Amino acid sequence: MAEAGFLKAIYDSLAGFPLIQAAVGALILFFGLRLMLKADRIKDSAVASTPPPVTEAPAVHLQGTVAYMDLMKEKRDLLRDILDCQRRIAECIRIMRDDTRKQVELLDKIEREQSVQGRAHREH
Repeated sequence: MAEAGFLKAIYDSLAGFPLIQAAVGALILFFGLRLMLKADRIKDSAVASTPPPVTEAPAVHLQGTVAYMDLMKEKRDLLRDILDCQRRIAECIRIMRDDTRKQVELLDKIEREQSVQGRAHREH
């Protein structure tokens, strides 16, 4: 949970800039999707390539399978990274939600206090 403190510090530094927060989240999402699509394209091109003729050595024929497995491992790693980013985004959103609740409660308290002071001032 040391990471949550780091995220809280980032959130606090960007607290006054909700548009920047939204832009950062959108960029993370955009690059994550881009990486997924790139991995899909690479996989599709590896699968679409024609197999070597039977006369070639079997090791050459198996290179496509090895490359495909490597791509699948890379895709799995990318998906793990994306999941980690999504967890961080969720943590930031939770922090923003909690801070918003605190601010709304504080504003409600101020409104109630001003209302009471306004009534007291009118009665005198």
